[in-house]
Parts: sequence; structure tokens; C-alpha cells
Amino acid sequence: MTALLAFLRLAWPYLACLGAGLGTGGYLIGNHWEARYSALQASHAQEMADAQEAGRKALQAQLEQFQNVSANNAKVIRALQTQTDAATADSARDRELAQRLLHAAQGGSSCHAVPQAGAGPATAPASQSQSTERLGDLLVAAADESRACARQLNALIEEIKPQL
Repeated sequence: MTALLAFLRLAWPYLACLGAGLGTGGYLIGNHWEARYSALQASHAQEMADAQEAGRKALQAQLEQFQNVSANNAKVIRALQTQTDAATADSARDRELAQRLLHAAQGGSSCHAVPQAGAGPATAPASQSQSTERLGDLLVAAADESRACARQLNALIEEIKPQL
């Protein structure tokens, strides 16, 4: 035990310095890691906040795009519905006009009956209702085709206008 005491008597200042150095170093290193950990936490929190803000902005942009597309789709649907209603009304008006013309033609044709030939074979009577229906359908189809051509021409004109 005396050897240990003799050693401690000579080495105690060095051991005290070593203990103080280790304590100070441990304290400084502990604070260094604590500071780094706090900085890392703050950095991570900032990254998360930035990511959430970017996600919120992207979502807002998508919502605005969806609203614009929906509004445009609604406008196009209204325009198409208007065109469909106009085409239906035009077709009904054309059919009614064709029927009036056919009825007027039928009324006028009975006045100018062609006399039947006496020596030839008798011709089979033509089906007046079938021919008038067919003629009426052809008149309506011609009017519809004329309107479709006019719509295509107007669409082409609208397409070409920006290029002029």
C-alpha cells in the first residue's frame, strides 16, 4: 500500500490534470454532439416544412387545373348541347317543310292525271306513299348535309382566322 501511496504522491497532479481534461473533454464532446443533434433536428424539421409546402402548392396547382378543365368541359358540353338542339330543331323543321311540299305536290298532281293508253298493257300503280316518304327522307337528308357542310366550313374558317 505504501508503494501505491508513494506513486499517488508523485502522480496526483498528473492524475488530477488527466481527470480534469477528461471531464472537460467529455463535457465539450457531449455538448458538441448535442449541438449537432439539435441542428440535425432543426434541419429535418425545415426539410419537412419545405416538402409539405411544395406538396401543398402542387396540390393547389392540380386543383386549379382540374377546375379549369371542368369549366371548359362544361362550356363545351353546353355548346354541344346547343348544337344538338339546333340540329334537332333544324331536322324537324326540314322534315315538316318536306312533308308540306310533298302534300302540296300530291294535291297538284291529281289535277294533271296522265291519260292511260288504250292499247298497251296497264302499268302497275306506283306506291304514292312510299315514293313520297322516300322523297321526304331525301329532302331532309339533303338539308341536314347542307347544314353539316356549313358547320364544317364555319369551323375551318375559325381555325384559319388565327393564322391570317
